[in-house]
Amino acid sequence: MQFPSAILRHPLITRRNLPLAGGALLTLLLSGIAFSVYSSRETYATAQAVRGPVTQKIEAVGTVISEQDLQLQFRSPGIVSEVLVQEGDVIRAGQRLAALRAGDIGASVAAAAARVQEAEAALRAMQEGTRPEEITIAEAQLDSKRMSLESAKTVLSTAEANLTASQDKLSALQQEANTALSSQIAMAGTIASQKLTTAEQSLSAIDDVMGTYGISDITTQIGSSAYAALRSQVSDAKFALQSAKREPIPDDKNAAVTLMDQSHSAIQQAIDSLTSAYDFIGTLPDTRGLSRDDREMYKNTIATKRSNAQAALTELDTWSKGLKDAAAVYDTRIATEEGNLASAKGAKEKAEIDIRSFEISIRIDEANLALKKAGPRQTDIDAARARWNAARADLARAGSSYGDTQIIAPIAGRITKISIKAGEMTPIGSAITMMGDSPYRIEAFLSEADIMKVQFSQSGSIELDAFPGTHYQLIVGEIDEAPTMINGGEKYRIKLDFLYPHTELKISMSGDLTIVTDTDKDALLIPAKAIRKTEKGTTVRVLNVNDHVTETSVTTGIHDAASGLTEITSGLQAGDTVILPSEQ
Repeated sequence: MQFPSAILRHPLITRRNLPLAGGALLTLLLSGIAFSVYSSRETYATAQAVRGPVTQKIEAVGTVISEQDLQLQFRSPGIVSEVLVQEGDVIRAGQRLAALRAGDIGASVAAAAARVQEAEAALRAMQEGTRPEEITIAEAQLDSKRMSLESAKTVLSTAEANLTASQDKLSALQQEANTALSSQIAMAGTIASQKLTTAEQSLSAIDDVMGTYGISDITTQIGSSAYAALRSQVSDAKFALQSAKREPIPDDKNAAVTLMDQSHSAIQQAIDSLTSAYDFIGTLPDTRGLSRDDREMYKNTIATKRSNAQAALTELDTWSKGLKDAAAVYDTRIATEEGNLASAKGAKEKAEIDIRSFEISIRIDEANLALKKAGPRQTDIDAARARWNAARADLARAGSSYGDTQIIAPIAGRITKISIKAGEMTPIGSAITMMGDSPYRIEAFLSEADIMKVQFSQSGSIELDAFPGTHYQLIVGEIDEAPTMINGGEKYRIKLDFLYPHTELKISMSGDLTIVTDTDKDALLIPAKAIRKTEKGTTVRVLNVNDHVTETSVTTGIHDAASGLTEITSGLQAGDTVILPSEQ
């Protein structure tokens, strides 16, 4: 077949891989790849997403081996318990050669066997159905819970009555307290207003004194921060007094007590401000406008007003104490009744929870009783049988694990070497070597990334260096579970069987091994180099019909290294145009 020279010059195609791609790949490349698409802003190299077959392969170096020389080893590490053969012994296929200590594994086998018996007994019980005695017991349990439900309803009724009585008593106590203290409550507003007014009048003396010529002149000259702090303190005290006076007239004892406390705080602020003013005046120096006698006179004025405010505070506290003492008697009784009310609420809520719990439990027991009377369904029997089969499978797995502690002769032959002794740890490598009759095989060592793609019965081929051009057909026969150290790195060994016997082979011949790990006859394909790894994940750049470029997230599938094509399982459709990276 002759191909256009433009196609042969494309970087995705070589003369070696073009015949391997097949007709569908050729169609992809001929119809999908455009070397440039012109736009007003940029020129792109593009390719179209088309459908066609794709094959994923891995390649490695394979070596011809013979199973006549068998290297036997334990499939799990441990301490050797016994060695049952000696070098030179003739053995039969299936003969037990050596074993590890398997106490825990043996116990697992015993436990799995017990679970099988338990599941089998449950299956038989399911098949036999419910005994009359079990139905009688279930009916008695249901009747007991119904009686408990009625008892809980009685408890709820009592709790509700107690709650109502406690609420009524609490309301009566609160009303009684307000009635008994009504005169004091009514006077609270008047008393507070009087004492607050006295404090306001006392506080105004600060403005009078500070406004005198001698002090005003000094504070203007020195601009003292202490004076600014004093003015701020006085302003806060005035605001507190005015706020307390604006409070509404109390209508119950709690409001009256609150007003007393607020008034006390405001008057105390006024006293503190007077004290600060007294101290401040004492710090002022003698000047032409402020003599020592003047300063003492002003201090006496402030001290007198402070005494007036202190007397008002004392009278307020005395009156407030009388109100609080009288209210405390009722507060104690009210607190006791509030505790009784909380207990009644708790009892009611517990009774409601008990009722809901018993109602749910009764519904469950009624359903269980109905199930017992109805007898087992076939689906229940099938489920019990499935659990029995699962237990048997667990036993089989435990038995398999126990088998990992044994070395069994795979074929008949003769023991040539023993590398283990009882009491020693299992060695790295073979434990027992034997000679037997077996056909040739191919051995290869794969990386961790490649071994994940290999499965039993996958097909492959090898081209031995000794027979160039001949591709021997193979099938995967063995895959090691554990890695082997090869040249300082971990590799996984696999063995492949020839589909046909070949007498011309020799042990240790090697060549290029190819294994087909996946294939799809109708995959959506694009060149692998169009795929980008970004912060958004795996994406491609798609060129729309209006030359607009869109970054699109995609999911990839099979990758064909030979053709450079990758399967797209989601994110694109056939006919979409993807942008290839520019080649610098």
